[in-house]
Amino acid sequence: MPTVTPDLYCIASECMTRPEWIQSTGYSIAALVAIFTIFSYFYTQKKQRALDIVKFSLDQHRRLFDDEELFEILNLIDAPEGEQSILANPSMGNKKRKLITFFEEMVLLVRAGYMSEDFALYMFGYYALQARQNTYFMSGISTDYADFGIFFDFAERYNERQGVIKVKKVSIIP
Repeated sequence: MPTVTPDLYCIASECMTRPEWIQSTGYSIAALVAIFTIFSYFYTQKKQRALDIVKFSLDQHRRLFDDEELFEILNLIDAPEGEQSILANPSMGNKKRKLITFFEEMVLLVRAGYMSEDFALYMFGYYALQARQNTYFMSGISTDYADFGIFFDFAERYNERQGVIKVKKVSIIP
C-alpha cells in the first residue's frame, strides 16, 4: 500500500499528486459541462422544432381564412341552399380545386409528420366533409379517385372520426 503524503492523494489504490488531482477534477467538470451543453442543445432544438410546427400549422389555418378565394368557397359551403348554387357555376371551378388542393396539402403534411391527424381533422375536416357532400361544390369536379383521392380520403376520415376526436387531446405536434 502506498504511503500517503500531504501532496499525494489516493483513490482505489491509485495515487496522484495535487496537480494531477486538480487536472482530473477539471476534466470531470469539463465533461459534465459538455454533456449538459449537448443535452441543452438537443432539448432546445426539440422545443424549437415543436414551435416551428405550431407556427406552420397555425399559418395554414390562417391561410384558409385569409385567402379570399378559399374564404369565399367556405362561406358558400356554409350558406343557405339558395346561395350554395353559386358553387355550381363553371367560374368557380378553379376556386374549388384550390380548396381541394389545400385539403390535400394538409393530408400530405400529416403523412410527413408535420402535424397530427387529429389537429388536421379538427381544424379542416368539417369543411372538407361539407365540400365533399355538397352537390353544388362537387359539380364540375372530377369524382374519379385517381384525381382527388387524397381529398376524398380526408373527408371520409373526418366523417369516420367525427364523434371520436377528443378535443381536449388535440395537439399540433404528431
